[in-house]
Amino acid sequence: MLSMHFTSPLALHSATTARAPSATMREATYRPGVTAPAYLDGSLPADAGCDPLCLAALALPPGVEDHNVDYPCKGSILDTWCFFPWSLAERQAIMAARSPQETELTLAWMRAAELKHSRLAMLAVVGWSLAEMLQSSLPFHALDFTDGRAPVLVNGLSAYAPFMLLVLGAAAYIELQSTDTVFQTFLSPPAQKYVPGDLGFDPLDLEAKFPAGLDQRSNEIYNGRLAMLAITGFAVQEGLWGQPIFGAH
Repeated sequence: MLSMHFTSPLALHSATTARAPSATMREATYRPGVTAPAYLDGSLPADAGCDPLCLAALALPPGVEDHNVDYPCKGSILDTWCFFPWSLAERQAIMAARSPQETELTLAWMRAAELKHSRLAMLAVVGWSLAEMLQSSLPFHALDFTDGRAPVLVNGLSAYAPFMLLVLGAAAYIELQSTDTVFQTFLSPPAQKYVPGDLGFDPLDLEAKFPAGLDQRSNEIYNGRLAMLAITGFAVQEGLWGQPIFGAH
């Protein structure tokens, strides 16, 4: 997964665009014997050096130039058909061509996306599990429409359309709150340093209560990655076998 430097994109955008000096390569921690990409240097929260497909190159946030690079097979028919860099060699060349500031903007963009998906997955894992385990206690036999399975895309959503519209509306509202930060459309310089995923939500002031040596930023990402794998497994299993994960009958 991707990791980032917590540096303001606004400051990065106005900084020099000199190319990055050669970096010392390090071994990735997600798999023995694998070398981490140069842009994942291990100094960032939960940075395991894992980007074997160089997916970071697919991000093109504001402030990052769309580099035209040379790579093997350039000009092939896939270049005409695909609207994204389809070749691993091309993606690697794109990341090598980006300046240090562009690299940080790229990783900040990807980290924000990872955090959003992680948080949704953690909520989904809890909601999915509780819905199926407590289905006999739910009012109006809420899961009868899906034979006791969680109401998700693979199990059918038509009976829950009104509720899903409310959820989508709430999600859209929350997403709009980060529009200026993501697209750098500030009317005036921001008062606080931009940290991807930081919504300023800590009503119980938990950050101040945790021990100083406890890296909660990394812990959130690790738990989020596990939740993304878990929720994918839930969906695949119920889609293939048609039985609820919890409380199967």
